Amino acid sequence: MQVSLTFEEAVFGVEKEIEFSRDETCSRCSGKGAEPGTTPLRCTTCNGQGEVRQVRQTFLGQMVQTAPCPTCSGRGETIASPCTTCRGAGLERKKVKKKVQIPAGVDVGTQIRLNGEGAPGENGGPQGSLFLVLDVKPHKFFKRRDQDVILNLDINIAQAVLGAEVTIPTLEGEDKLKIPSGTQPGKVFHVRGKGVPHVRNKNQRGDEIVIVNVAVPTKLTKEQKELFEKLAESLGTTVKPQAKGFLDWLNETLGG
Repeated sequence: MQVSLTFEEAVFGVEKEIEFSRDETCSRCSGKGAEPGTTPLRCTTCNGQGEVRQVRQTFLGQMVQTAPCPTCSGRGETIASPCTTCRGAGLERKKVKKKVQIPAGVDVGTQIRLNGEGAPGENGGPQGSLFLVLDVKPHKFFKRRDQDVILNLDINIAQAVLGAEVTIPTLEGEDKLKIPSGTQPGKVFHVRGKGVPHVRNKNQRGDEIVIVNVAVPTKLTKEQKELFEKLAESLGTTVKPQAKGFLDWLNETLGG
């Protein structure tokens, strides 16, 4: 069954209560399939063996083929008075509630196997397993890359030029990030240990990768416009062609 998690639940782990339906041994006939007070009869077709053999003559000689008995479906018994609850199947459908511990660091598509929580095996075989397939909802700010989380952060031109200490969100609350003066668009900062824990080692965590974007204002007050005009005059109008585009540089920085 599929289990949906929030981004934070997948990162830090959570105890989830799940509800699902499965076949269980019939409570009325204890799995025998016969109405209480009656007894299953030995199958006369297979003599209780649950299988029949057929001998076929081929050009290589005689070949013996074994197959489940068509009369009793391999049970070795026939039921004259089927149980009114399970109709002779020996199983009944029930809803089950169970609390499951989801470990920290799981991701979309992670499977968790719960032994013994599946359906009973055929002919008295052991209980099967229940597989949980995890789905993780996207986060408002973060994107995940393995054990790292990526945050795109907008700063204004003044912060990029002069430097600043800004407040950034992390998975554990707010933190401070120092922006050096002269920071260029696409600058990448690593906040160590603020990423996702490894599933097999909770003491090892990824990083929070902060990618800085310099936001260009679209509306300016009269005073701001005058200041930018003065700045433009002092900086001049010389432009410098770039050998590589911003996206090329960003892909190299993040490893593709």
